[in-house]
Amino acid sequence: MALGNLSALPTGEKIYIDSTILTYHLFNDPVHGKRCKEFIGRVENGEFEGFISPIIISETLFNFIKANIVKDYGIKPKEVVSFLKVKPTAISNIDIRKASDLFGIFCILPISELEVEACYKAIKDHALLTNDAFHVATMKGHGITNIATNDPDFERVGWLKVWKP
Repeated sequence: MALGNLSALPTGEKIYIDSTILTYHLFNDPVHGKRCKEFIGRVENGEFEGFISPIIISETLFNFIKANIVKDYGIKPKEVVSFLKVKPTAISNIDIRKASDLFGIFCILPISELEVEACYKAIKDHALLTNDAFHVATMKGHGITNIATNDPDFERVGWLKVWKP
């Protein structure tokens, strides 16, 4: 596993983008938001080929919905799911276009039976939780060795180059 700063990623690389990067960008995170915005701008300008999966979309949308519910209703993040069970219509009031427009910048990779099988192996080989194992399986299946993330769990995958904001 190699570790690098996202701003130093060489032009022309294929890179899988984790939900941490997209979430930092969407909410202009005070620590990482600016660097993530610059990186995504570079993907948008064609300096890199950026890839995500339906699971990245799900994770990012969940973060987006949670943050909006916390902001709009003044509840604690750990209370969001319980709150939405009681008031599910709150989800309908959230404009998700900011997030869905962002996803359009990237190539969305499919998850097939092959990735499901590879996920089981990634769980065992790298001690990963399911979503991270699916990300690893998806990258491996599509020949992608770079990941933009702030999740240290990916550092356990020896063949990955982890790029942090």
